Amino acid sequence: MSRTRVVQLTLLLTIALLSAPLADAKDKEPNFVQSFLAGVEVGPGQVTEELIIFPLIAKEKPDRLAIQPSTWAEKVGYSEPEFPKRRYNLAIASNEPKTLLVLGGTVIGGGNRDRVAPQDVLIASGERTEIRTIPAAPASDHRKTALPFRLGSALAPPYIRERAEFSPSSTLVPNFVSHFLDFRNDKDKRKSLSALNASTELNKLCLPCHESLSAFPTAGGGKVIGLVTAVRGRIRSFEAFGDNRLFKAWFGPLLKSHTFAAAAIAAKAKRLRMPVPGKGDPEKALEETRKKAQKLLDSIKKSSFRENDVPKGSIGESLIMRTSNSTRGTAIGLEGRLVHMALFPYEPFEHALFSSRLKPPREDDGGYGESGEPELTRRLRQGGRLSEYEKRLLARMRARGRGLGVGPGRR
Repeated sequence: MSRTRVVQLTLLLTIALLSAPLADAKDKEPNFVQSFLAGVEVGPGQVTEELIIFPLIAKEKPDRLAIQPSTWAEKVGYSEPEFPKRRYNLAIASNEPKTLLVLGGTVIGGGNRDRVAPQDVLIASGERTEIRTIPAAPASDHRKTALPFRLGSALAPPYIRERAEFSPSSTLVPNFVSHFLDFRNDKDKRKSLSALNASTELNKLCLPCHESLSAFPTAGGGKVIGLVTAVRGRIRSFEAFGDNRLFKAWFGPLLKSHTFAAAAIAAKAKRLRMPVPGKGDPEKALEETRKKAQKLLDSIKKSSFRENDVPKGSIGESLIMRTSNSTRGTAIGLEGRLVHMALFPYEPFEHALFSSRLKPPREDDGGYGESGEPELTRRLRQGGRLSEYEKRLLARMRARGRGLGVGPGRR
């Protein structure tokens, strides 16, 4: 073939390639989250005094994943590396026969200082990895002699989990804990999240929920794979797992993690002599909140995605998710299947709940502590998503003139 003919063929091929239509985004194969969500719907909810929860139901019962929840694991070792890559890193070695899942928000007590794991991590059997953690107690709780490690009975509250994932700080959890110190048991001097999880006062709040919702994960013949949770009518989190077994493993710790929001709302309402929200018609509250849960699921199905880093030595694929209304979270998958995902709606009302020290009820004063919230005022001026109850609560806060500052919101 002549050189001229080769040049002509090359030019024709180049033109053909350049003129070929670009692949439309809609033609891309769905990722593991999109494939999972295509078969998920919101089921009938259940109401308790503090919580409304809606099951996330799979249209087809998922095959069981070969994943061992850290809540049930017995052959796992935790240790503080002698030379950690980051100051509060923790080494995890697993001899479980299945891949180990440690959920973001897991409270790990022990060592020289209690910690919170901000990110989901998958560790293969027989492997060891070093994960990033943040302290769950202030520097004053540093121990000269390390204690054995053990996992907490509850996950960190959604307020902490979301911020720990996206903007981890060594002061995040200690600052949060400092506002609940009066809830500690009498002789417990720890300033750790572990002390709050052991609090009799706080546990009394979630005990009725646990009792009335105990059958929740077992309903639906193994098709219930997650939940949408609302505290006093406001949605706090969207949580889904790859199968029903994993959901069962974390159902109790998830419920308990919402105790703090319930306590803080009750605290402010009592101090301001306002009725606690959710005391009205439960059927009406259920229907209104279900619409919110469905709207949230619809928005999550249209999320944007970007790749997230996973700890070196761990396995799986992690994605960061964000919706058009600023709900954000992460998902982790393995071999094309979702293992776990958690998303948290952006709600500035949270800042009002956790901005100052709270006190448990006392018979002599009939109330709790309270604080104002400049962020609520800003959202109200901008037509933000405040419920009628929250608007009334904000007005009462203004009248009391207690506008205390809070930490920053999302950026």
